[in-house]
Amino acid sequence: MTTDVQTKRDAYKRGEEQGRADALAGKPYADPPRDGARGEKDHYANGYDWGYEQGRAQKLDLVVWQEGGVEDAPGGLGTTINICVRTPNWSETVDAGEREHVFTAPTGFRWNGTVGAQYKRMNQTTGGSLPPVQAKVSDDGRTLTFTYHVHLNTSDQDKDCIVYTCGLEAVDEAALGRRTDGVAQIGTAPPARLKAEVIEDED
Repeated sequence: MTTDVQTKRDAYKRGEEQGRADALAGKPYADPPRDGARGEKDHYANGYDWGYEQGRAQKLDLVVWQEGGVEDAPGGLGTTINICVRTPNWSETVDAGEREHVFTAPTGFRWNGTVGAQYKRMNQTTGGSLPPVQAKVSDDGRTLTFTYHVHLNTSDQDKDCIVYTCGLEAVDEAALGRRTDGVAQIGTAPPARLKAEVIEDED
């Protein structure tokens, strides 16, 4: 009996590992054969189902980008930068759970720690009541981190894209010019480049 239980556990684990590997490799879901008797095939198939869902969430197929241009002068009033997130085809449903967000400010800029989140639809209307973002800023101000529940197109409220509006400011004595070395990393999604320009204080 103990051997039979262990065999089924091993089958489930093998299925889970294969399902996760397939999802991370971008392979289509492959429904494994089942014996309908809670035997080894069923356990492998159940493990595969679970592993595939976990791998699909881990892969996090999202498009991340910066919306619009950003500029600020040292000693100025500061500015905001919008970081947007959507699925590749705009309409796919994604519920990836809590994901780590790591935003690196372009050279010459620092985060002020304020972050707002909202949904923005393709028709430019906004929607969805989102919880506040609890963000942390590194000692040098360059890195902003927070964990947030990423979900899109799961209801009428979370349509199209998420927009994170983050407070940004030019540091004192920053050299004038445009910088393109900022980075927005959300989970395992491909990172986006963040850009901002240091301008002269008109005062």
